[in-house]
Amino acid sequence: MKREAQKTVDTVNHYVSNRFLMSDIICPCCDNVRVVPGMYRHMRALENMIDELGVGIIINSGYRCTRHNRQVGGAPRSWHLLFATDIAPENGDPATLKLIADRAEDFGFSGVGIYEKHIHLDMRPEKARWRG
Repeated sequence: MKREAQKTVDTVNHYVSNRFLMSDIICPCCDNVRVVPGMYRHMRALENMIDELGVGIIINSGYRCTRHNRQVGGAPRSWHLLFATDIAPENGDPATLKLIADRAEDFGFSGVGIYEKHIHLDMRPEKARWRG
């Protein structure tokens, strides 16, 4: 179900995919995002994952500026500096988290980091898997 796009302080919040708003993916400290072709491919892959797996997801983190990435303890060369998402199942279920992690590559995500309550997803050129 689509949420109503609302005006934020300085910008109009709009959909960047069927379900996700710009506010879901912008850096929370500066309201910026790097609009790169891979961003839209990434968002389409998230939509495809939701449709095929029948799971709801929440984006916890999208693009990060250098300052915010440093503040949250992100890796100095984090893919969030270009574009990545940290996602979690809406239901918080560990089995759903595992399903998403196990199937992420099927949807085009080559970088998959598995954490206790979320999964990092990116589309780097080479396959990478890790646990946080």
